[in-house]
Amino acid sequence: MSWFEFLVRAPVSEWIRFGLFLTGILLFIGIAEKTRLVLKWSPEINRKLVHILTGVLIFFSPCFFESNRPLVWMAVLFIILDFWAVKTRRLPGMHGTRHRSYGTVFYPLSFLILVVLCWPDYQSVLVVSMAVMAFCDAAAAVIGENIHNPHEYRLCRDTKSLEGSAVMGLSTLIVVSLLLPAAGKMDQLSIGLGTAVRIAAVTAVMATVLEALSSRGSDNLSVPLGSAFVIHFFLTQSPEAQMQFAAGMVLAGLVAFLSYRARFLSASGSAGTFILATLIFGVGGWTWSVPILTFFLLSSLLSEAGKTHKKQFGLIFEKSGRRDIGQVLSNGGMAGILLLAYSFRPSAFWYALYLGALAAANADTWATEIGVFSRIDPRSIVGFHTVPAGTSGGITLLGTLSALAGSLVIALSGWLAAPAAFGYHPGRRIFWAVTAAGFLASLVDSILGATLQSQYRCAVCGKITEKRFHCQQNPTQRVTGLPWLDNDRVNAICSISGSVFVWILTRF
Repeated sequence: MSWFEFLVRAPVSEWIRFGLFLTGILLFIGIAEKTRLVLKWSPEINRKLVHILTGVLIFFSPCFFESNRPLVWMAVLFIILDFWAVKTRRLPGMHGTRHRSYGTVFYPLSFLILVVLCWPDYQSVLVVSMAVMAFCDAAAAVIGENIHNPHEYRLCRDTKSLEGSAVMGLSTLIVVSLLLPAAGKMDQLSIGLGTAVRIAAVTAVMATVLEALSSRGSDNLSVPLGSAFVIHFFLTQSPEAQMQFAAGMVLAGLVAFLSYRARFLSASGSAGTFILATLIFGVGGWTWSVPILTFFLLSSLLSEAGKTHKKQFGLIFEKSGRRDIGQVLSNGGMAGILLLAYSFRPSAFWYALYLGALAAANADTWATEIGVFSRIDPRSIVGFHTVPAGTSGGITLLGTLSALAGSLVIALSGWLAAPAAFGYHPGRRIFWAVTAAGFLASLVDSILGATLQSQYRCAVCGKITEKRFHCQQNPTQRVTGLPWLDNDRVNAICSISGSVFVWILTRF
């Protein structure tokens, strides 16, 4: 069977329904756009109406389709249509006009991912998680935008309100509690109201934090996928695993709050840490939690230990002080992805790759935090010429040895947490593979910092810096590197490299 035959394999009757569904949605969009122009409605009103209608259709889609192929193609068509509309600023009733947002592209993209992953065994997960996006996000936006004197806050680029977030959480609790028992029948699942409420409570917390962290419509992707993961986990795991997840969420909240109070993390960093820690604590348990807690606590303490001495580098480093969401994801995002992979396909090898990612992040952090205390001027890893202290790609003997020690500490913490993964002996190949991988990845970080990472020159003082603004927030001019490759992306590549090196060293 060819790929084309596989992608279009479905009864003719379902393609007829596909045509009717697609025509109905396009007609509704056209009528809504015409009505908006005649009645002078805000494009935001039409956008919410379209999202709600789509959510209703998605909820009933399993009643009309046995195959997911028509729904896959429908999602693909709307991804293309919405991307075109955003780029050309057409059909403002679909995506709004106040600022460019790719939310209408993310919406069918999340539907496409869930249709592929959840069909046919977990259709209830698909329809309920998309309903959270369709109804709850719309309710939060309506309240947040129309309430007088809202209590506003900003974690990322978009401004949110406490009232809107409260509505997001409450409406998610209600929607999931009411829809999940009915939707469960699609998968021959008997879900009582009490069970649904428990699942809804955890889903509501996850969805609310993800929505608060979103910007430029990214919640249309993060909220449905995050909600789907929680619902799927609770529908498929044992009561003990469910209790562990709930306890992990509480522990994650405590770590995020205390880290914010201790000024280790910014508000966005604290929220990002909560999501990441919930997954790792809740799904991985102590085996996966010990290494990342080792990385987080030791790196945070090192950062605080020499804070006064390192203030002089604050004008060079792109980011210093409290870690924000970008730093949290660049250092821990790969670890979170590997944990998700493990949750769907359990294997000890995921744990080795996970340790490699954390070893890389820890090695790079220790090299930076300890290396700045070197009494010897650093040298560029490329060309080995002397560079000013704090320059990207600059290395010292102290920093290099610190990178090796940081990687070794993560390997050791992983062995202590899960000796079975190492064959009950720290000298096994995987232990040294993780140690070497973290160290090598830190060198990759330094090479990228010296060559491809964006560097800027301040027009006021003439210094080379990682910052786009310098000397009382005056804009700087890029002199070297790729414009998109900032410090966070270099750190993310470093973390990914740690996992890749573990794979190479253990396979070959």
